[in-house]
Amino acid sequence: MMNRGMRTGGITGGRGLTGGAGLGGRPHSPNGVDQESERIMEQRNEEALGQLHNTVKNLKNVCIDIQTTADEQNSFLDGLMSKMGNANNAVKGTIGKLDDVMKQGGSKHLLILIAFGLFVLISLYYLVKAKSR
Repeated sequence: MMNRGMRTGGITGGRGLTGGAGLGGRPHSPNGVDQESERIMEQRNEEALGQLHNTVKNLKNVCIDIQTTADEQNSFLDGLMSKMGNANNAVKGTIGKLDDVMKQGGSKHLLILIAFGLFVLISLYYLVKAKSR
């Protein structure tokens, strides 16, 4: 950050572009307008700094909320994957048992399986049709 001498002096050594005179040909007052404008600038900087602090604090809270939500969703997905794995194993077991039944033979088992499948399809058809009315 610049020191006070650099802010008021600058390249011209504190004399301004008018050779020692300020705006309108008036000389710079060490206790006058320069200090007042410097105080106003510092006040504006403090206000901007306060706003920036609040913005950063809000962003931090948003990031914490996002992290919490992501953790909750990851936990939910882990549980869902576990349940899907269990369901997959159950379906594999059922298919294995059906294969065993089919291998043991007989058209009677096949006929019962086809009749059951048709019953389920017809039942679903009428349920869907009844709900659409």
